[in-house]
Amino acid sequence: MTDRLPLLSAQLAFGLDAQRSGRRGTVTMLLRTPASRLSTEDVRQVLRSVVLRNPALSYRIRFSRGEAYAEWCPDECDFAEVHSASEESVPECQTEIVEEFEASLDGPAMAARLIRSPEGDNLLLVLDHALVDEQSMLLIKRQLAAPSEPDERQRDRYKAAIIDRKASDVTFWAERLERAGEFDRVPGRTTRVIPIESFPSVAIPPSFRGSLFPYVLFSIHRALRDVAEPGPGVIGYPWGGRNAAYADVVGCFMNTVVSLDPPGSRQEPDAPGDFVRSWYREVDHADVPFTTVTGLDSTFSGSVTAMLSYTHAGAPTVDVAGVPAVEVTARDSRPPEVCKLLAGVTVRDEELRLRLLLDEEIAGYGAREFGARWRHWLTTAISSLPERKP
Repeated sequence: MTDRLPLLSAQLAFGLDAQRSGRRGTVTMLLRTPASRLSTEDVRQVLRSVVLRNPALSYRIRFSRGEAYAEWCPDECDFAEVHSASEESVPECQTEIVEEFEASLDGPAMAARLIRSPEGDNLLLVLDHALVDEQSMLLIKRQLAAPSEPDERQRDRYKAAIIDRKASDVTFWAERLERAGEFDRVPGRTTRVIPIESFPSVAIPPSFRGSLFPYVLFSIHRALRDVAEPGPGVIGYPWGGRNAAYADVVGCFMNTVVSLDPPGSRQEPDAPGDFVRSWYREVDHADVPFTTVTGLDSTFSGSVTAMLSYTHAGAPTVDVAGVPAVEVTARDSRPPEVCKLLAGVTVRDEELRLRLLLDEEIAGYGAREFGARWRHWLTTAISSLPERKP
């Protein structure tokens, strides 16, 4: 009998997008070392271990007779060594590898290429986003240090993690959306994308304790109010809050959560505190699938005003088969089709580093105008926090 598992919300969304576009969504990792430091065979053994240790990498997304599911299809690690004429031509080689992977809908969940150039070696990992989320990438990074024997229990734990993630209660979001009012639908097209990577960073107060994430959300909502967003503001963001019992399980357990800012929200100086308290109530219900939220009896269609990418900068080096490698950070090139802008925040060295991708024609306001308001409100929200005693 074929071994099948149900799809989680994000897995279904990625799978449907792949069927419509003919291309898979991907997560990539590029690790760079000096020339000739990495042994091809050592890398092959480490990557084979990664595939065997993580059952998610042996599943494929399938559609048959109206049914969507993940099917068990174990295979060897898709790994090869390639050569580039120079370090300058590595990005072009990387693009070709990623595009080939995305076009192979029936291919393995992970492919890896050791790109050798006279100036250095580059290990590129490309993974199917329908089967791997960002938390999983952190787990895989640690597993690159050395090969390890697979644990036979991991496949059962992966199945249990999938079943555990399927449970949710929609009452909270049904009431929340009903109170919010009428939502606008964002046009599904991109015309003129303005990327901004030059915002001054925002310093994190030394006395701050807790999470800055809700204050970042608040500042984006407040900036959108400044540039005349009339209806309920909606910011979507990925949330991978899996059950702690399965924190070490690789898979795609992420969800898109919506942060709501109804018309008439308070804008007094204490508004950040009110917003944060409201956000904690929202995040308590973050496990409700995004597709379920959009299917509730409300005027919310699933189109969001903005998407937020929020990350913590990782360690400067990654151990690959005993060799220190530097991770090369990829840059987003376009906002998602369901929104007008993509706001990115990276927490690094006691500061928040901001970036922005904005379609000015769809948004109706300028990228730098919005960016300046966003940074202003983020700085204001953080500086208004009361001093915390150590």
